[in-house]
Amino acid sequence: MKLSVCILILQNLLSAAIGKIPNRPHVILILADDLGWNDVSWHNRNILTPRLEEISADGVRLEKSYVSPKCSPSRAALMTGRYPWRLGMQRGAIERYQATGLNTSIQILPEYLKSAGYATHIVGKWHLGFCNEAYLPTRRGFDSFFGQYSHVTGYYDRRIDATNYKPEQKGHDLRDGEKVSYEGKGMFSTELYSRKAVEVIKNHKSSQPLFLYLAYQAPHGPVTAAPRKFSRMYAGRSTGTHSMNMATTITALDAGVGQVFDALKEHGLYDNSVFIFSTDNGGAVRSSSNLPLKGNKEQLYEGGIRGVGFVNSPFLAQKGDTNRLMYITDWFATIMNMAGLKNQIPADVDSFNVWKSISQRKKSPRNEIMLSIDQDNLWGTWAAGLIQNNWKLVWGQSYLLKQKKENESCNFELYNIKKDPLEKDNVAKGGKMKKKVKEMKDRIMKEFFNMVPADYPPEISRGWPVHFGGVLSSGWCEAKI
Repeated sequence: MKLSVCILILQNLLSAAIGKIPNRPHVILILADDLGWNDVSWHNRNILTPRLEEISADGVRLEKSYVSPKCSPSRAALMTGRYPWRLGMQRGAIERYQATGLNTSIQILPEYLKSAGYATHIVGKWHLGFCNEAYLPTRRGFDSFFGQYSHVTGYYDRRIDATNYKPEQKGHDLRDGEKVSYEGKGMFSTELYSRKAVEVIKNHKSSQPLFLYLAYQAPHGPVTAAPRKFSRMYAGRSTGTHSMNMATTITALDAGVGQVFDALKEHGLYDNSVFIFSTDNGGAVRSSSNLPLKGNKEQLYEGGIRGVGFVNSPFLAQKGDTNRLMYITDWFATIMNMAGLKNQIPADVDSFNVWKSISQRKKSPRNEIMLSIDQDNLWGTWAAGLIQNNWKLVWGQSYLLKQKKENESCNFELYNIKKDPLEKDNVAKGGKMKKKVKEMKDRIMKEFFNMVPADYPPEISRGWPVHFGGVLSSGWCEAKI
């Protein structure tokens, strides 16, 4: 009896020791683009993501990790630790020729990490503004950048070639640092970005802490056929509700993440690393991406905001799935703490250090998520969302106000997302649950006065590539400060 108690105490002590992160580990942060709940093999056996499944099974899967329902808002929240509605970025993603970007007066994550001695690199999609040089990643704390400024380019040619664009709006979008790049022409962008990320790892000296932010475009649409080796993996198999192009694009993403993970081990960085994977928002394909969850990208329903994510690290005390509540802003404080920068975290961020709740199954420090607050007086539209413990209120339209649904502004939907994760039963219907609705409305209105009005200007022709030799370029707007 005494021996078994001693063994148990020793096991607990060892777990606690493993769960403690040494100061300044390498941090690899991978963001998929529009990867839905139903787009990974552990939620959908028709989709092949063997490496994601393997790496996440040997780590912690984050089954209640929430994100913004749109690209730029999630990226801004990740980089600043602030809710998008406190940045004026709650209405939608930055459109390609909007004269705006992430406020340059706000210090962002790579700037802090660089001050702590980190080498900071970004590969892939930026999507936080480029119309002024001050918005560029290399002006905001990253030592290097290889990737695209805007939300989507051709998977094989890095061309902006939207079907509704005039010839003057079309152009090339790929940079190495701030120089135009044509590297990898004809190469699937997922494979190109994976290769460049592996190069960063291969060339890095392990004595210096590394922050690598790998932001894939995949599987953002419009998707094209991935290299044939991925379609061969589906020979004789059904892709279910997914198109073959979407399924293979996801599987190519899976392979790329696996290559980056393997490179960490091969080059001796893994033993002092934290490997984080998340989507930026829910999937965009209504018929398949987020099933069985309700809703899609751009919506405040679970399908738009409940993100696929996981952590793999030798410093995890426990492995498996966790339902501890977290939001994409929480990576900011969590990584800052890892880097020994706890005392530099601004007091006004909407971010918690969730490492203990991930690694040791401690209670999450977060009990609510203010999903969005936005008002458009011109159109008379309103959208707000709040999660408090097991309750979720969607007030007004379920879509971000980029879409105008004036007749939904006075709607109330209340769900017990623990009992009803598929949001089938609006318990506020017919005027029920008035006390709970009022309580959550009052909480939203308390924060309404902290809302920054949405910065969502019209697109302008001054930013078209025709003015810059056919290349997406800076130099056509004032920076927001």
